[in-house]
Amino acid sequence: MLSGCVSQRIEPEHKPKLSVAQSSDGMVVFSLETEVGYEYQILYQNPADRTWKLVKGCESIKGTGKAVVIRKYFNARGELPPFTVNYVKYTK
Repeated sequence: MLSGCVSQRIEPEHKPKLSVAQSSDGMVVFSLETEVGYEYQILYQNPADRTWKLVKGCESIKGTGKAVVIRKYFNARGELPPFTVNYVKYTK
């Protein structure tokens, strides 16, 4: 017999809003609207093969009910790639 924690993906009523801005020195600022109890990940689309990859340092963002701001240097020459958000809420 196996036992353990089971999680179920529950969609929030509204998809979290992600804003992305880049300064002239290469700093990228992510602003993510979050909900308490959810965990978020920010991903970018790799231009070489069009697959989605995790942004380092944005793999596990805990929802606070407020906007979470993350500043990172992102290795981007020219235009930034598309970004998206994965999110999940674990229930018992």
